[in-house]
Amino acid sequence: MNQKSVRSGMSGQVGEPRCAWLGLDRVRLYSGVVLLLFIVLMGTWAWYSDGFTDRNVSRPSADFSVFWSASYLALSEGAVHAYDLGKHTQVMAAYGPLAPGRDVVLPWLYPPTFLLAVLPLALLPLAFSYVLFVAGSGYAYLRTVLVLLGPEAERHRGLWLPVVASPAVLISVILGQNSMLTAALAGAAVSQLGKRPVLAGVLAGLLAIKPQLALLVPVALVAGRHGRTLLSAAITAMLFTALSVALCGWETIPAFLRSAAWARENLMEGTPHAWYGMPSVLAAAQVAGLGPSAAYGVQGGMALAAAAAVAYVWSHSRDVPVRAAVLAAAALLATPYVRHYELTWMGVAVAGLVADGVRYGLSGRERLLCVVAWLLPLFECANPLIGLPQIGPAISMLLVVAAVRRVKARRTLVAPAALGA
Repeated sequence: MNQKSVRSGMSGQVGEPRCAWLGLDRVRLYSGVVLLLFIVLMGTWAWYSDGFTDRNVSRPSADFSVFWSASYLALSEGAVHAYDLGKHTQVMAAYGPLAPGRDVVLPWLYPPTFLLAVLPLALLPLAFSYVLFVAGSGYAYLRTVLVLLGPEAERHRGLWLPVVASPAVLISVILGQNSMLTAALAGAAVSQLGKRPVLAGVLAGLLAIKPQLALLVPVALVAGRHGRTLLSAAITAMLFTALSVALCGWETIPAFLRSAAWARENLMEGTPHAWYGMPSVLAAAQVAGLGPSAAYGVQGGMALAAAAAVAYVWSHSRDVPVRAAVLAAAALLATPYVRHYELTWMGVAVAGLVADGVRYGLSGRERLLCVVAWLLPLFECANPLIGLPQIGPAISMLLVVAAVRRVKARRTLVAPAALGA
């Protein structure tokens, strides 16, 4: 059965509309409007703060300043002091971008692996370091998504616009978060599997900077029978961890564990206000009224379901886009700690579905799902003020289901043709 017949069958199964209500021209137009509004926002912000120099006005790079402050403390006093909340707060007050009097606690919650990665940041002034970090991680993310989109990105140059203008990217840029970097590592690892399996493993292993997002990577590699990549990822993660402990000191391990316990008590369980902006199953369950124990039970069940979906897709399909889509969306379901800026991973899932849809057709409902996923970070930012139910996990789940249905539909169509061949 050739690709043309599979595409025809998928159009019937998936429901490709005769007249697509959301074509490339409209996508570019709406993305351009969002990007223009963002530029106006940043220009107004810069004007109001005298070019981001007014210390009485908060500036971009709030989360990046956490990375920079950790680097500053590690270089000046020793790596373990990055986990000292008191000292960290002092550095943030002296150099950070928040206006005086802001009642915001921004501790260092990352493992020694990421501390090693950000160690050079304080060698430059915060502003220059922030610009370089955002530009580098943003470029990596853009290139990864365009590679996932495949030849279509080459034929239609405007496809870069919805990537750059996506709310997840813009929020990550404002905060200076590492979410574009982690999403780029995951997407690039999947893209390199067929060509450079060892490099793919190295990229996956580097996700040790944020291990809670890599929980399903071993499941995917085992299900896809990528033994070399799995071994490469394991060796990379172990060497990376060993090197970080050797250079930063073994004391950073218990310090990190204490920080993780603080995050669990104060963010994941003890701060109901924060749950409305956390698109995790755990947060959604607690917003719905469940206690911590029951919420963790729901989280665990959803993590198992997400792992099963990843295993199914990776064991039954070799198509890179749909593999990337299910892994990225399922990662958001599997981890109990997700913040709104990490929806750059959802951007990878959307890119994977769009790329798969270019080959096999994309239904109207799938197009709508992609739009909702693209806009979701705006909802997550506003929801702590609005107080609506947490819908983030539902969108992640629908993306996972869409990927599974697409693979299942293709198998259903190809099997009868193979029997009749």
